[in-house]
Amino acid sequence: MIGRVQVFGPAYLDRVLRVDHPLLDPDVGPPLDQSVDGRPRFGAGDRLDIIDPLGTTLSIAVPDDWPGPFGFVDLEQPLVKTPQGVRKLRAVNWRDDLGGMGAGFAAALGGTLVSVLGSETDPTSQEITTLLDGQGISHRCVRVADQPADWTLLVSSGEHGDKLAVGFRGCHAALDADALKPTLAEPCDVRVVAGLPNRLASVALRAPGARFRLFAPAMRNMVDRAPPVSEMAGAVDVLCCNRREWEALDDREEVAARLSILVVTDGPSGSSARYTNPQGDSRTIREPAFPRARPPRDTNRAGEAFAARLVVTLCELGWDSASGVVDDPTIATAMRRASAASALVLDRTDFGFPTEAEIDAATARGCVD
Repeated sequence: MIGRVQVFGPAYLDRVLRVDHPLLDPDVGPPLDQSVDGRPRFGAGDRLDIIDPLGTTLSIAVPDDWPGPFGFVDLEQPLVKTPQGVRKLRAVNWRDDLGGMGAGFAAALGGTLVSVLGSETDPTSQEITTLLDGQGISHRCVRVADQPADWTLLVSSGEHGDKLAVGFRGCHAALDADALKPTLAEPCDVRVVAGLPNRLASVALRAPGARFRLFAPAMRNMVDRAPPVSEMAGAVDVLCCNRREWEALDDREEVAARLSILVVTDGPSGSSARYTNPQGDSRTIREPAFPRARPPRDTNRAGEAFAARLVVTLCELGWDSASGVVDDPTIATAMRRASAASALVLDRTDFGFPTEAEIDAATARGCVD
């Protein structure tokens, strides 16, 4: 048993737009797995143009029943280092779903979610609350009365493996960190901090009372300097992120040196963990992507599925986070089961996570078939 879990992170309304081709030319690199804030310049028409600061543009023909946004969305960070011009895509379908790293971790771990919403009369906040209740997620809401709830435009290429989450943020940017302190005063066994702005994440990670602290940053955390991730790393037991996020962190070697366990995922290329064993040796273990007999249906939530199962397995195997070290068999088992969980979630197009029994069965077979 992993005990009492608190998750500090967002619950969003995800407006999921699935397109017919990879978001970038496959020759440019692996599929996108990126979260970035956006600024809308809404307009009329039947296309949505998503434009990064270097001019790379995803020009998407949207469905007839698409409720919006239309026009233009400007991204705050580049999608890739070299401008790629305009890539024309066609959306094949869309849906509204529950999203946000906080909601994902709370569902996968059976924890209590502490997240921020707008006023009780805000329509988006009302819809998010309904979605959380529908998933059976225990939720403690911190409200910012004069802001609407945050939401995400999530562009997915389905079986091609891309996920671009464009965030439109209000609540979390306006929240005073003191509003989190009453919940942080309550003891817990596991505290997950996922996708919060660094000024809030820092408070949540440094608060006493948690036996195990997982930090699951988004891209915005890696470029946020108020405070930088390096100033929070000493309060983190496990940091789990994807390769693009990790490489965006300027002082990543300094951060790695302060962590008990660093896990970096890389989609179909698998994942790696850096840690110190009980003999004091710095070690790296690489875990290949868990085999699948068919292409993925959707890559959304793969990161939360991986990190959540990593935490569960480490706890079940009795890892003492206070020791700062972990033995090779424990981390190897945790990485294998985390990889299986992320492979299983690729079959889902809706919000949800694999069960313990499904992970056991896949691990025993050695493949998701």
